[in-house]
Amino acid sequence: MVTGWICISISILITVISIYLKPTKNDKMHQMMYMMMISMTSGLTIGVLITLSNQQQFFYSLLFSLGISAVIGLFIGWQLHFLALLEGIFSGMMAGMMGSMIVVMLSITEAQTLLLICLLLVTCTSLFCSTMFLSERFPKLLSSFFPVIMISSLLVILTVYYSFTHFEHIPISQYHKVHILNKK
Repeated sequence: MVTGWICISISILITVISIYLKPTKNDKMHQMMYMMMISMTSGLTIGVLITLSNQQQFFYSLLFSLGISAVIGLFIGWQLHFLALLEGIFSGMMAGMMGSMIVVMLSITEAQTLLLICLLLVTCTSLFCSTMFLSERFPKLLSSFFPVIMISSLLVILTVYYSFTHFEHIPISQYHKVHILNKK
């Protein structure tokens, strides 16, 4: 779970920096689409991660994921526009709730696989936001170093996948032993 928290923290930080430094010459619809993409991926990931970390207390996990996702939507949408701010808050809350409810319906291994998919989505979202920032702020830099940026983006995604699958993997036999001992 530590790898998941580190990955989502870095990805959200990159996204926040990209949004705050990005020139806001887009129209309201573009800003709302950015907010929907960012708040949905981060809210879903936070909901999955919090509920997977604390499965015994579903209600509190649900409340924490709703609150954290709403704060992220508020914080990122604050820079853009009021409609984008509202979109970020409510999309983040809905995605956090969906992530929490999905984890409750799945087994541990399926929930961990879903967490990996969500972390890869958040990583791709932060890479997209940073690429959009570079294309608007430094268009010549992006066009001259586009292959390097794409290769480094793929390396980041592979690093997330490798670190998650090699360091966070819990053998199923240990899970069954713990689950059986908890029933007794």
